[in-house]
Amino acid sequence: MKKIAENIIIETEYTGVTLGAIVQPDRVIYIDAPLLPEHARLWRIAATSRKKIPQQVILLDANHDRTIGSRYLECTIIAHEQTHNIYQRRPVTFKPISQKSGCDWERIRIQNGFRWIYPEIVFSQRLDLHQSELHVDLQYHPGPSYGSTWVVIPARNVVFVGDTVVIDQVPFLHTAEIGPWLAALDELERYYDEGFLLVGGRNGLIEKKDIQTMRSFLTKTQACLADYAAVSESDERIDSLIARMEIDSFFKIKKDRMGHMVERLSYGLHHYFRRNYMNIDEIVFGSNEPESEEVPEIGAE
Repeated sequence: MKKIAENIIIETEYTGVTLGAIVQPDRVIYIDAPLLPEHARLWRIAATSRKKIPQQVILLDANHDRTIGSRYLECTIIAHEQTHNIYQRRPVTFKPISQKSGCDWERIRIQNGFRWIYPEIVFSQRLDLHQSELHVDLQYHPGPSYGSTWVVIPARNVVFVGDTVVIDQVPFLHTAEIGPWLAALDELERYYDEGFLLVGGRNGLIEKKDIQTMRSFLTKTQACLADYAAVSESDERIDSLIARMEIDSFFKIKKDRMGHMVERLSYGLHHYFRRNYMNIDEIVFGSNEPESEEVPEIGAE
């Protein structure tokens, strides 16, 4: 656990995503959730000091790495409407069937057959949470994934940016839109130049060079996909792009992680191409089981 500003702590040592917490005397707002119940228990103790105070968790997108464990925090869930819509399209009961998507949850043992806990507070573009001490601004920034959200705490010059920037690993592409993502990176760089601390959803604090690396990788990915689309209408041979993309020239990936990263990139390229060049709509992620129960209606704000 690391304190990065007054009232704000992060945790980078748990499997899955970087966690954040905005800790105030009368409330705790978590940023994303741990994958494992034992990590959630420790994280709650660290954030609340065992005090019984109101708690909420903001999910920065719909990736399973940050949504599976939200139930362990046992508090109100806040998310973008696209994240909420994906919840509604998922089977009500989760079954851990790996799709080799390169997500971290697929590499650990996950409880079988739990029921999703749905977001209770949903927003479309922005949501202001006016707390007793701090103003928390939730912003929708499309590009990295469906429902991609930034959490801005202006009084502390801190921004949580989810998977907008990753370090030493390849980004997820399967629900991405590269054009808006590049625009989001431009805005993120402006925040950095204004003195904000940027917290990535996978690796902790982000530097300007990390933004520039992400921009270069996405630009090359976009060009590779366009070249491939010019000669092929199918994703059958899209894995041939992986060698050309030279991921080790952008990211310092450990040898024991390289296979996992290639799996993530392959999954992302196939799904990106199908959505953007083959017009195939794919919305249910992390399970290929059919829905068996009616999804309850959730109110939106």
